[in-house]
Amino acid sequence: MKIGFIIVENIDIDIYIATELIKRMVGEVDIETFVTADAALNYITLEKAPAADRHIILLDLMLPRMHGSNFISLFEELPDHIKDSYQIAIVTSSMNKGELERLSKRPNVEMIIEKPLTRRKFKSFLEKINIPIAYTKA
Repeated sequence: MKIGFIIVENIDIDIYIATELIKRMVGEVDIETFVTADAALNYITLEKAPAADRHIILLDLMLPRMHGSNFISLFEELPDHIKDSYQIAIVTSSMNKGELERLSKRPNVEMIIEKPLTRRKFKSFLEKINIPIAYTKA
C-alpha cells in the first residue's frame, strides 16, 4: 500500500519533528509540506499529490491566511473521489475544547493530537488508522 503524507504547519520545528517521525516510523513515503492551509487545499484540489492509496494530512489549526477549521470545511466540499483517500489528524496546541470537540466529529478527522507531537502520540495515531509501523527507534 502506497501512503503519502501532507504536513500543514507554519512552525519550522514542528515540521521537522513531524517529518522525522514519519521517516522513522513509516519509512520511505512521499511527504509534502505547506505553511498555509490554502496552499495545501489548492494542491489537493488540483490533484497534484503523487499517486497513493492513502493520503494522511497532519493539520495545524493556527495557520496564517486560513484557519485549519476553514480548511476542513472547504476540504469536505471536494468531490468524493478526492477526499475519500484522505485522512486528517489535527495536531494543535489549541485549548478551545468546544472547537476541538466539534472538529473531532468531522468525517475525515481521525484524531486530534495535542502538541508537541511525540513518538508515542504519533504511534497511537498510526495504530488507529492501521498504518504499519516500520521502525520505532527513539
